[in-house]
This record gives sequence, C-alpha cells and structure tokens, in this order.
Amino acid sequence: MVFFFLLGLVGFMIYGLSDGEGALILASIISGVFFACFLILFAIYWIGYLLKGHAIWLAERQAGSDGPSVGQQPEE
Repeated sequence: MVFFFLLGLVGFMIYGLSDGEGALILASIISGVFFACFLILFAIYWIGYLLKGHAIWLAERQAGSDGPSVGQQPEE
C-alpha cells in the first residue's frame, strides 16, 4: 500500500517536471493508476480492520452471555 502511494507521488512529480505533452499524459496516467491501486488497498485494509474488530466484539459478547447471542435459540 505504501509502495503504491510512493509510486503515485513519483508519477505526480514526473508530471510536474515534464515539458512534452506526451510525457504529461503518460505521467498522469501512471500516477492515476498507482493512486487508484493505493486507494483500493487502503479500502481493503480498513474493511479487514473493521471486520476483525467486529469479530472480537462479537466473541466477547457471546462469551459474556454464557451461550448463544441474544435473540438466538440453541440448536438441538
């Protein structure tokens, strides 16, 4: 994730330093792709972090009630 962020910054710096129109288009495409990869990986990381926290919360809740969670009937 950090790697794609840094590559996006490098692409953005190349975009700022380039003079030709072809180089501007190429640098903007490359930096856009790297930032898009960064955003996708960032979203995946935070979704996983939230799901992990939810699983911990759910396990603590079930352990505290000495059985299945509230509103559920035990299987027979």
